[in-house]
Amino acid sequence: MQYSIFALDVETANRDSRSICSVGWSILENGEVVETDQRLVNPEEEFDMRNVRVHGIRPSDVWDAPALPEVLSSLYPILREVDLVIAHNASFDMGALRKAIVKYDLFDFPTIEYGCTVKLSRKLYPGLPNHKLNTMAEYLNVPFLHHDAAEDARVCALLMRDMMQKTSITNPKELHRYTSVKTGTLAY
Repeated sequence: MQYSIFALDVETANRDSRSICSVGWSILENGEVVETDQRLVNPEEEFDMRNVRVHGIRPSDVWDAPALPEVLSSLYPILREVDLVIAHNASFDMGALRKAIVKYDLFDFPTIEYGCTVKLSRKLYPGLPNHKLNTMAEYLNVPFLHHDAAEDARVCALLMRDMMQKTSITNPKELHRYTSVKTGTLAY
């Protein structure tokens, strides 16, 4: 079966999750990561030093970066075509997108169905001490730079691939049904 999955990760400038300052993604097609990239985003909000310490993105890094509407609009064609969008702890990333969509009135954002690899990993790897992304990268034995949006998205995609291989389920939505993990919908 042919499938295309869009793994997404966002980093934020401050405690308000709508303050997206980086968007990373990785595209998994038929078991292969075919693209991994990220864009810095001018959140048009103040940075909190706690967030800077986590991801290393400073206000000076994004002064000339586009605002979120421009970054997302370049991803709309891809988002409209994929079978599923995934994120590790999707409630955070999708919540950030939801709040940013409202902030910028991005009501042309495509309807997407999304899944959560942290919830899936809890079901499929119950013996691990935790299911944080760095733990999952170590389990997969892949190099990893945590809190880099592109790296987080890449490991999320590789984790999804591993879970699909482990279960021999080739449809990402079927994998969610198999594990009783519900997918969500982001629609406006």
